[in-house]
Amino acid sequence: MARLIIGTSLRRYFERWSFVRKILWLIEAGVLWTFLMFARILPTDRATGVGRRLMMGVGPKLEKQRIVRRNLALAFPHKNEREIEELAASVWGNVGSLLVEYGHLDDICVRDAEYRLEIASVGEVPVLENPEKPSVFVSAHLANWEVCAIAIHRVGIPVTAVYTPLQNPYLDRMLMRRREALGCRLVPRDASMRALLRELRAGRSIGMIMDQRVDTGVPIPFFGIDKRTTLVPARLALRHGCDLVPLRTERLGGARFRVTFYEPLKPDDPSADEIDQAIQVTRKINRMFEAWIRERPEDWWCSKRRWPKDASPRVEAPTTIEGSATKSNAA
Repeated sequence: MARLIIGTSLRRYFERWSFVRKILWLIEAGVLWTFLMFARILPTDRATGVGRRLMMGVGPKLEKQRIVRRNLALAFPHKNEREIEELAASVWGNVGSLLVEYGHLDDICVRDAEYRLEIASVGEVPVLENPEKPSVFVSAHLANWEVCAIAIHRVGIPVTAVYTPLQNPYLDRMLMRRREALGCRLVPRDASMRALLRELRAGRSIGMIMDQRVDTGVPIPFFGIDKRTTLVPARLALRHGCDLVPLRTERLGGARFRVTFYEPLKPDDPSADEIDQAIQVTRKINRMFEAWIRERPEDWWCSKRRWPKDASPRVEAPTTIEGSATKSNAA
């Protein structure tokens, strides 16, 4: 997030001097604080719209635009250059909405949750009937992915979510205070394995966003191109006998969202070893993410490189998802 404000090249240039780095961090935090305070003055939906329009203009001029455009071109090889540029602008618009929504998370998650958060399910989701049994939830960077946690909390499931700390400690503390509205525990990604094991043993479910490239992961197709993908969620679920439950977040307009719980994913061959079963399940996860992104590509935040630098697009039949969502009254 910090690099959306100050370019990566400039940050690298000053990285060697700690006092300059601290000044840059303070400037970044000050800019975002001012942005959020301005957003806070506005009604929630209006703030979301302002953030969207602002970032649709600013985002395509930032360094990250090159990565966003490349990811979209690889995921949607049928689109021409103009269509990719238009889609990238919409992607920036969504992230602009998300940024201002940090200033309104307490409205979205607590005060106005009955109106702003719809909870639905597809198929049989055992954890909704038995919230005390730990599950592993997985989702992607779609719409405002932060609201996944409050949806899990609102249906009575104790959950611990993995987050990636920001390099800027001032920004990190600022956002962590706002995330208190999500109703979940948070553990940093770098120290997550032992912490997540403790949470599962204590009877808490865990949640992970896992559509990004993980250099230590296994190459698994994503839009027909191998992407190094973490097996951690699948392995945790298999090893501890937990359901692995996909979650999808959709923006319904303004700062209103639907979070859908999907039927747990199972390996095709339960007799295979743990790694093979984890790969089978993770392939299914990637296919679900593909289908969601194809339906609402403007909701996908893809500012980090997903595939190898030499990747080329592959044209294949779109993935579809069977089943329709059933609205829950839990929200």
